[in-house]
Amino acid sequence: MRNQQRWKICLHRERGRRQRFDHRSRFRAISWEINPESGEVYVTCEEKGEVFAIDPDAQRVIAKIDTGGRPRSVAFPSDGSRAYVACENGGYVAVIDAKSHKLLSKIQLPTGSLPMGTAVSQDGKELYVSTGRGNAVAVIDTQKNEVATTISVGNRVWGIALDPSGSKLYTANGASNDVSVVDLKSRKELRRIKVGDGPWGIAIVSRE
Repeated sequence: MRNQQRWKICLHRERGRRQRFDHRSRFRAISWEINPESGEVYVTCEEKGEVFAIDPDAQRVIAKIDTGGRPRSVAFPSDGSRAYVACENGGYVAVIDAKSHKLLSKIQLPTGSLPMGTAVSQDGKELYVSTGRGNAVAVIDTQKNEVATTISVGNRVWGIALDPSGSKLYTANGASNDVSVVDLKSRKELRRIKVGDGPWGIAIVSRE
């Protein structure tokens, strides 16, 4: 079958047991994230604009959600009630009810935005979305499901990550070859840290 691809996810669950899910898909899997409450795995598949929900214990797909717009990344609040999916070509964030696996709404981002990375604040009240060539991070009020403000960062911002305190956001800026450090209280970029060429992803690891 054309464009057929096999992908495997390995999870280290809190109970210390590794789970494997091996699935044959016609579509390209771009990213995945684990619902912190249910343990379900959400996989974004860009070619047909779909998100798959996987039960890692049963090792099977339990839902397919049509988001459209070339889904890129997914993020959950700590209670796992919603899944927020950045849809690049649509310029919006798809909001999914993580219990019913139903698409609830689409939050449109400012003109010129190409949503890429997503992160949710610790209290779940804000969603941060990188806008790609929009060169900014959109701050979304999750109660109102609308953009509250945008914060200018480096060029072609892609991956984003929150620090453990939830007070700072770090963004990987692929075209300017740097990382922006953003203070979320003041909504300002504090500094840029030069790194290698083409930084697209970023993660924060505990130093403890």
